[in-house]
Amino acid sequence: MINEGLRKVWNIELDLLEKFKDICRKYNLCYCASSGTLLGAVRHKGFIPWDDDIDLFLPWEDYKKLLEIAPKECQYPYFFQSFLTEKDGEVGASRLRRSDTTGYTMWEQKNVGPNYDKGIFIDIFPLFNIPDSEQEKNIQKESILFFWKCIRGHDALKQGKMGRANDEYIPYIPYYKSVCKSMSIVDIKWAYLNACAMESRETKEVGATSSRVHLPSLMWAASLYKTYVDLPFENTTIRCPIEYEKVLDKQYGNWRVPVENGSRHEMAVIDTETPWRDYLKLE
Repeated sequence: MINEGLRKVWNIELDLLEKFKDICRKYNLCYCASSGTLLGAVRHKGFIPWDDDIDLFLPWEDYKKLLEIAPKECQYPYFFQSFLTEKDGEVGASRLRRSDTTGYTMWEQKNVGPNYDKGIFIDIFPLFNIPDSEQEKNIQKESILFFWKCIRGHDALKQGKMGRANDEYIPYIPYYKSVCKSMSIVDIKWAYLNACAMESRETKEVGATSSRVHLPSLMWAASLYKTYVDLPFENTTIRCPIEYEKVLDKQYGNWRVPVENGSRHEMAVIDTETPWRDYLKLE
């Protein structure tokens, strides 16, 4: 039995999904369900019963267009959150949020400033080409990790000024200092994404490189992301790779047997009725 609170969160996220789909249709952007959302669509025809999120993929070229287009298409209560629209915005993904609600993760509670939008959200990830040769893979991996360390070094300095530095990030401060005189943090985040996107030619594999660098379970045959099918998802439909079973086999292994393991997001606070600014008592 789904509790009423979780059902309300799902309804907010389904509204965000429809908003996102409208933007994709208007600008002819290709998207599909990913991770637990794909698993939920295939196995449950909707959300995994104990899950609290929606995850989506866009190929890199369409994702770049989304970064430019979505902020113009999102008026209150919708907010498109990325490193270009939010000072503390993460670089590995974007979020479409409802600012008339409250929903944020434990990571956000610890690592972002007070004016960072904390409405209930859906996640949007870019999907990148993975170089075919091992040499180019290694170059890509080292470039991604270098700029990731620069970003985390910046975060450590910023958090230290707020009196709550993340000790895990402190060793990366020298990386940030090595580039900060010639690059802004936005430049560094673009460099990170461009490292993820270094291979523009068609490749044998694609992957969620900006989220987990060359993690085998998040790298798939590129052919699996060529054709799509709309599957039922709660009261709507969601686009999925037509060979979704092969995608899920690679990511989850024995995904056909449900195993309840809680929400990956580790939500700190959820309130579907209260705008986050009111919840946090901000002016």
